[in-house]
Amino acid sequence: MSLVRYESAGHVATITMARAEAHNALNNALCEELRRAWLRFRDSDDRVAVLASAEDAYFCVGADVRDLPANMWHAVPGLGVELDKPVIAATSGWVVGGGFVLVQMADMCVASETTRFLYPEGKIGTTAGGISSVVSRMPHKIAMEFLLVGDELSAERAYQIGFVNRLAPKGQHVVLAQEMAAKIAGNAPLVVQALKRLAKEAMPKGPLETVADVRRLLDQVRDSEDLKEGVKAFKDKRKPQFRGQ
Repeated sequence: MSLVRYESAGHVATITMARAEAHNALNNALCEELRRAWLRFRDSDDRVAVLASAEDAYFCVGADVRDLPANMWHAVPGLGVELDKPVIAATSGWVVGGGFVLVQMADMCVASETTRFLYPEGKIGTTAGGISSVVSRMPHKIAMEFLLVGDELSAERAYQIGFVNRLAPKGQHVVLAQEMAAKIAGNAPLVVQALKRLAKEAMPKGPLETVADVRRLLDQVRDSEDLKEGVKAFKDKRKPQFRGQ
């Protein structure tokens, strides 16, 4: 059974996490399916993506402690897969830990009035570091309170500080996000992509973003056919025939 649904309409992709039995806890399987969804979006004719949850009470509760993902960053838009197209997070209920990082790295957020953001790593005693980019996405002192105190952040407060673009009545967050996405999809795609790239270059990068840039580059080499050919040629004591693939 698929843990992620991909639906396309009017050049808008709606990517829905559907691991309801675990409230979309990020395990290896869900992270891999999200990565495949971002690859599909990148290579498709869709111009904007909406990231949502199949259940209203939980957007995502963060990493699955029973099946900790080896590469949780693969699931994060713009990290696991580099994207020039915009992503809108549509949230409701609890948005916890790694789930917050998914929203943090989206370009926009439409939040149901039921949304409750929480980053409890300080209370748990561990951190993966992905949260560090939040200081580029909300005011510094509010970000530090969110990180260090560990209290929840309401949708209303997140809207007040500019982390959330729109507040939606309960159950209307996905519809509102899709309406916003449809407006973007009607704009000139090359301009939208250029503006996103320019904005990304202007925004300070967190450490994990820098690492992700390097990892994507090196992973492409590690997984290449040229590497396999080079190793095989070395074993066969012949000159390798590289194809740039």
